[in-house]
Amino acid sequence: MFAHQLNIKFDLQIPRVGEVGYILHVVDENNGVNYNLFYDGRGNDWFELNEEGKTTLIRINFNRQALLAKGWITLSLCFDLDRKEVAMTIDGMTMKSVAMSLPSSLSPKIVFGRFDYLIEVPSVTLKNLYVQGGEVNYFFPLSQSRSNDVYDYQMNKVGRVDNPYWSINDCYHWKKIDSMHFVHNAGTCFDLKRHVFYGYTRDTLFIYNTDSRETNYRVFQPSCPVDINLGMNFLDIRSDKLYTYEVFKYGNLDERPKDEPSIASLDLNTFEWSSECFAQLPTQMHHHGCILDTLRNRFRIFGGFGSMQYFRNLYTYDIQTQQWLESKPLYTCTPRYFTSMGIDSQSRYAYIFGGMGNDSGNQSIGRHYLYDLYRIDLNNDSTTKLWSIDWGKRQNVVPVRNLLVIGDYFYTLCYPEALSSSYLRLCRFSLADGTMEMLGDSIPIQSNKIATNANIYYDPVVKKFFVSVQEFTNDISSTISFYSIQLPVLSEAEFVEISELPVDKKIYFIGTALIVVILIIMWLLYKSYRRRRQQIANKEKLDVMIPESKPNSIYLFGVFCAFDRENRDISYMFTDRLRELTCLLFWYHKQGGISSQMVGTMLWGDKPADKIKNSRSVIMNHLRKVLDEIDGIELVYIDGFYRFNITKPFYCDYLDCSHQVFTETYTEQSLLAILRRGKFLQTQNMPSLDKFKSETERILTPVVQLLMKRTYTNSELKLTLYFVEAMFHIDPYNLDSFSYQMKSLKRLGKIYEAQDVSRTFHEEYIRAFGEDFTIQ
Repeated sequence: MFAHQLNIKFDLQIPRVGEVGYILHVVDENNGVNYNLFYDGRGNDWFELNEEGKTTLIRINFNRQALLAKGWITLSLCFDLDRKEVAMTIDGMTMKSVAMSLPSSLSPKIVFGRFDYLIEVPSVTLKNLYVQGGEVNYFFPLSQSRSNDVYDYQMNKVGRVDNPYWSINDCYHWKKIDSMHFVHNAGTCFDLKRHVFYGYTRDTLFIYNTDSRETNYRVFQPSCPVDINLGMNFLDIRSDKLYTYEVFKYGNLDERPKDEPSIASLDLNTFEWSSECFAQLPTQMHHHGCILDTLRNRFRIFGGFGSMQYFRNLYTYDIQTQQWLESKPLYTCTPRYFTSMGIDSQSRYAYIFGGMGNDSGNQSIGRHYLYDLYRIDLNNDSTTKLWSIDWGKRQNVVPVRNLLVIGDYFYTLCYPEALSSSYLRLCRFSLADGTMEMLGDSIPIQSNKIATNANIYYDPVVKKFFVSVQEFTNDISSTISFYSIQLPVLSEAEFVEISELPVDKKIYFIGTALIVVILIIMWLLYKSYRRRRQQIANKEKLDVMIPESKPNSIYLFGVFCAFDRENRDISYMFTDRLRELTCLLFWYHKQGGISSQMVGTMLWGDKPADKIKNSRSVIMNHLRKVLDEIDGIELVYIDGFYRFNITKPFYCDYLDCSHQVFTETYTEQSLLAILRRGKFLQTQNMPSLDKFKSETERILTPVVQLLMKRTYTNSELKLTLYFVEAMFHIDPYNLDSFSYQMKSLKRLGKIYEAQDVSRTFHEEYIRAFGEDFTIQ
């Protein structure tokens, strides 16, 4: 109950795209009071305080771009019950109005977002909510990372939120915002001025807007004059030009067409290409670092690998004269590649960090990892070594090609390039002494191709890091994925601390009891397993090869693949959304199909009904066209349900696996022929498929464990290792599978391989759980 006065104050960020809707409702049904705070950012740009269904009390217009540039602004509402007056303050601007409907006291229901039939809600972000009046004072930080319960600053549970999106998670978890698939050589970069990613081939430019999350494309007429191979590039926001370059292509210059440039620029206003330079460097330089020195109008690259050599040359391209200048060896630096390079905001210094190489530059004598930092004075190119740090026993990593200098630190992404299925981590280094801290979680990257690359960008307007990751399926085709994370980026320890919520004691005791029971059961199972252990001396003779692809087939295990009636790979025809829909239809196949309403909810749950209907119609027609290439499968719509009508000769490994498991007709060889393709839905990371994955893996787990034990008992040790691999796809830290793996390798005489497996498993286990384990 509030007497005399009710004040509501909070900080908010407005959406970066035009939206409209209700932010707040203040309702006291007993007194017949109903006020709402309405936002319109579609060009009208105002906040309104309305008496629901009656009148507008206050309207404050605002400059949307100015508020976006500020980020957080403060908004407050004051209901003066004695004076019958309301006031609204936005970013220091206050307006008042008489409200004779105000009662002498309020017992309000305060609701943010959707209320009753008013479902239009703009995507504003809130924090630091104060509700005050007289001696009553509530403060809600709204800084949680989870839970439907809302806590005040003393961690008392006071409110509730439905469908929460806790934005603090965006400061720890990288968000995959989009991806592009290319069947030809492609490049990518980020435009800070327009807040867009570009992905380009010789013929087409794709433009992804990080504000509106929309993708557009332009077809070049004529095409890019550079024969794009690695897709290296830089963007000059002063001239609005994107430069693509290839440092080396022809070992014999006589082979090179005289009209083929090595550098070309794309005017981002007219989308027309211009040839810039026809000279090439003496050799290829894979994984070099690079900077754009806008003060001196030149582009510079350092290091790289090519012709069995590591380099320490600093090459300069003069943008104005369109010429490569004579290179300068930086003798203070070790020759290297996989190096990272960046420039400070004043364009005074450039920095070179890390990589791999050796003092001679000769690749044949080996290489070692480098964790050092050099500073280049861009006025005279003098180079100073600032520090070198001891990486210790941590897994060796290399940085991506660029780094960002922000204040007293620089940021870059590092990853263990020796792992095919690797991961990128954001690292912050002190410029002064190299003190390093890993921030945020990881980004997956397939690093088995030398052209694989990643870049990091900082957008100061939205205070976000953006990352592009280009992964190659062969030497030409690639997928470019885009990620973002909000500043300030949290370390794992900071995120764990901020994620802690008060523990319900009842749940705590029940959880503790369950853990004890589970540990006892695991101990009993392990003791039983030890008693059954046998000494096996026979070598493994059986093997299972991965079958070749079949015509008219779709594979869900491992990488999503589809083959037409001529056995041609048509996986590229399935966009991410088509793959998601195809997987959902297979999931609901045995249930008679999936309703049109559920398709709309799972794929476009955040869109209006009319847009969902249009999107659903478009994607269903698209899927039907793609399936026309495959015999034996048809998309039908019957009684409000979409389903696949499947006949021979169509084949799907998921349907085959499900049939074998549920009819118990499987054998070791028949099941491994499916499981050896890889993890189920390995490359499909959509939230709508999480339950599909977990249910399939839950059903497969006991079968895989049974066959793993059976093959081990029968001395079929190679088959045992295959089932261990399949089990690790489901649970990468499964100790039982690790035990069978170690024993099988030792009995096959692969002692050194067993040692490598043991060391890697221990390191990953410690990294995941913070402690080691022992198997007796």
